Amino acid sequence: MLRVGYILTPIDFGGSEKVNLTFLNHVDRKLFDIYPVLLTRPWEKHNFFIREIEDKYPVFELPVALRPRDQGSDYFRVIRCFKKLLCFLHQMRIQLIHTHGYFADIIGVPAAKILKIPHVSTCHGFISNDINLELYNKVNRTVLRFSDRIISVSEQIKNDLEKSGIRKSKITVIQNAVQTSQKKKTYPMNDTKLRYFRGIKKEEYVVGYVGRLSEEKGVGYLVEAGIHLLEIGELCKIFIIGDGPQRKKLEDMVLMKGYENDIIFTGFQTNIEEWMLMLDIFVLPSLTEGTPMALLEAMSFGVPVLATRVGGVPKVIENGINGVLVNPTDSMAIAENLKILFHHPSLRKKIALKALSVIEKQHNINDWCKKIENQYTLLLGNNKWRKKIDSQNV
Repeated sequence: MLRVGYILTPIDFGGSEKVNLTFLNHVDRKLFDIYPVLLTRPWEKHNFFIREIEDKYPVFELPVALRPRDQGSDYFRVIRCFKKLLCFLHQMRIQLIHTHGYFADIIGVPAAKILKIPHVSTCHGFISNDINLELYNKVNRTVLRFSDRIISVSEQIKNDLEKSGIRKSKITVIQNAVQTSQKKKTYPMNDTKLRYFRGIKKEEYVVGYVGRLSEEKGVGYLVEAGIHLLEIGELCKIFIIGDGPQRKKLEDMVLMKGYENDIIFTGFQTNIEEWMLMLDIFVLPSLTEGTPMALLEAMSFGVPVLATRVGGVPKVIENGINGVLVNPTDSMAIAENLKILFHHPSLRKKIALKALSVIEKQHNINDWCKKIENQYTLLLGNNKWRKKIDSQNV
């Protein structure tokens, strides 16, 4: 059995956390002995991801800082984390390192080089909301040049990596996957009780977004679209499911217009299945994406989707066939296309059924897991690493 150090930063429960949780729940544990290394903030409570993983794996928590940034700088955190990680990997005789995210890459790649074991990084995309993130992203791209294998979740991210000077031969595109729901939507809708419980009238259309409330997610454009639809008399409810730094700003937008009973912020939810089953349409208004898990999940539930043309989304959605695409930042296009979908149930049904077919054929969990496992096997089977691994197994 091959020992894999699986390193990530579970700060929030968003797309990359869903990807990791899905893999850790489905990886072949008869072949791979996974050791999750969680880069945590000790002053924060354990989130949903950590609680889920702790039920299935013994985890090693590595604090990424001594205190929050607003309480002072922690200048030596990278060096301190690197030393602790190196010690753990050596003690556990880890044979391969798989990292997710910039901080995991920055300490994981050098650790792999020192221990002379192969390294894989999954690149979910680069977000640069402030000067610190921009700096970390630059360091991350430099460090990734020394990785043995990079898994990109979209062609767009692969292109960005190549422009950063990373060899094309190192990068493999593996789009994200999702487990097909056992409770798919049927037509007419099967969610009457859920809608009634949340006070939704029979004649109202239900729109939803699931994800982090941060600038790059573009949720403000969905809010603007919702306000426009309500102002012109469309009967609809819009549920914003998730949390994040922009929540207060978005809620203020809604309060200022007096639509707080129609555009509803639910906060973070664990029972996503119940919310998906009551939606008429799912909207993903992002400004940047890889292959978004929320989009795949909506499609797997048989919910018609409207999304922006960013990142890997156009590789998943064919406009008018298995979803609807609009340009990013265009709130009027979101509103206009939502209105069309509201009043054309046959179109909603057509694209939802086609979306289900795409998920089952192109984004199923078993094939996705095997592709990642194959990257492990290919690296570990390379003569460069074989002698080292054999000596560890003695």
